[in-house]
Amino acid sequence: MTVLLALLLAWSVPGALAQRGGCGLGLGLQAMTQADGMLAAPVAGLGEGRAQAATVVTELAEAQGRLQGCGCRRVAEQVAEASGIAEAARAAADVPALRATLARARYALGLARERAGRDGCA
Repeated sequence: MTVLLALLLAWSVPGALAQRGGCGLGLGLQAMTQADGMLAAPVAGLGEGRAQAATVVTELAEAQGRLQGCGCRRVAEQVAEASGIAEAARAAADVPALRATLARARYALGLARERAGRDGCA
């Protein structure tokens, strides 16, 4: 009996969580889509852009948490990278720098979305 229990415990892997219902994978992907839409929106001014970046950081934190909870380690890491870039946009000195930083965050998020589409929950 203990051997069977040990085998069952050894068999369970983090990626298996993605196969279980209720891990929030869809919500994580939805948060990524929301953040992408915000990153694509035009930035009119510095204050507005900084607020936009803050909202993106919040959405990406939600996505990252959901993806990690599903065992999607690599995608979650890429989302965290995009979030870090968006966080840097909050300290931009001018609108052109802010736009460029948000564009880099969108590019990084695009890579994460691409990985999720290509590799699934990895």
